[in-house]
Amino acid sequence: MLALMFAAAASAQAEVRTFDIVYKGLYSVDDHVFQPDKTLEVKLTVKDLDGNGSYTENEVKALKASHIDYTGTCTVVHCLEYFNWTPGSLPNYSAVYHNYDGFYNELTIVNPGVEYREFVQSNWGFRYDLTWHWTADTQTTITPTSPVPEPSGYAMLLAGLAAIGAAAWRRGGQHST
Repeated sequence: MLALMFAAAASAQAEVRTFDIVYKGLYSVDDHVFQPDKTLEVKLTVKDLDGNGSYTENEVKALKASHIDYTGTCTVVHCLEYFNWTPGSLPNYSAVYHNYDGFYNELTIVNPGVEYREFVQSNWGFRYDLTWHWTADTQTTITPTSPVPEPSGYAMLLAGLAAIGAAAWRRGGQHST
């Protein structure tokens, strides 16, 4: 019975973890000034599939920043170009949002340590292009959020409780005969 419980624990899937990342203080290329209150908020969800404590592109389940809403696979609109991160260091990635709806051409690029860019251009000549660069004064805060257990975690908990209950029932039955 104990061997069965260890086998179930060993086959458990990696835990999904979510982090809030805030980059604060970016240099405005357009205004030629450091903006200490300029922030970019990112929500990152990862799953350490190989159990090595680091995350790569195929282990990113979701990344949301500005218009970017990457959900595990690149689409025509949202894409994660590369990703590498070991907790305790800064995430290294490039994420892109690009959309043209027939009237507006929109582009968002987030490449931490390098640049954050918002670009919009309409068919009628309206255009804005805002770019911020990271500096030595840019602060990064990474906060883990409360994990939400996966259904497999609940199933494993129930299996463990059932195994303990069955073992207790068997022992109780042996003493009464």
